[in-house]
Amino acid sequence: MPNDFFINIRDPHDPNGPHIQAKIPHLVFLNLYKYHPVRYENLRAAKFVLENTARIFAGVREFSEGGWCFTGKPLNWYIRETVTAPFPQSLVYAVYINPRVEVYETRAENSAPDDPLCPEGWQNRYSGLIWKSTF
Repeated sequence: MPNDFFINIRDPHDPNGPHIQAKIPHLVFLNLYKYHPVRYENLRAAKFVLENTARIFAGVREFSEGGWCFTGKPLNWYIRETVTAPFPQSLVYAVYINPRVEVYETRAENSAPDDPLCPEGWQNRYSGLIWKSTF
């Protein structure tokens, strides 16, 4: 039986409380491995962001209630399957988690002009910023 990958994250219901486990379903990373090798390698960037979260946004799904977006800036990311580079200052890495606390999407997005740790247009995309790192 294939294994899912679990990672400890801040609980979006209580970000200052105990950590919980998020799941990256086996089918998600298998699909990335087979068809999107650079995105598969960038699961390392997603892991870094989940372990070093800078911002948490609620209400990411327009048509189904719930979900969160965790953002941060990894030190490096993959630009080709075997090539890493420093993560650009103009971008923020976003990890999307559904209400079952499962990662379903990860990607780099343009940073907001007023806060480089927020995705551009975050005020209109999410229901709100629910946690902000103080580091």
